[in-house]
Amino acid sequence: MTTEKRRSRRYLTNLPVLLSLRERDLEGYCNNIAEGGLGVFLPEPIALGSVVSVRFVVPTHPTELHVQVGVRHQFGFQHGLEFLSLSEAERLAIRQFCTQLPSVSTV
Repeated sequence: MTTEKRRSRRYLTNLPVLLSLRERDLEGYCNNIAEGGLGVFLPEPIALGSVVSVRFVVPTHPTELHVQVGVRHQFGFQHGLEFLSLSEAERLAIRQFCTQLPSVSTV
């Protein structure tokens, strides 16, 4: 039996997200967030390994975040997205937002 070690603690949230694919945009929601990425529920599966843009708002950042993410996990409509292009200010805003949320799991 193997256990997966996460790089970042995940936190429960419910944020609307918009993923921009080449051919269309998909609306979904983020059900957990971490300094390293998002857990997102989408209306259709996105291929593992895809790189897409995601837009979302956290209350600790003055503007909408618009970042590149990689699809690292996909199970049905649930996706694990890893941040690929966060600025230091965006990373800090996410870190501050996470401190206000209940934890999902241990690292």
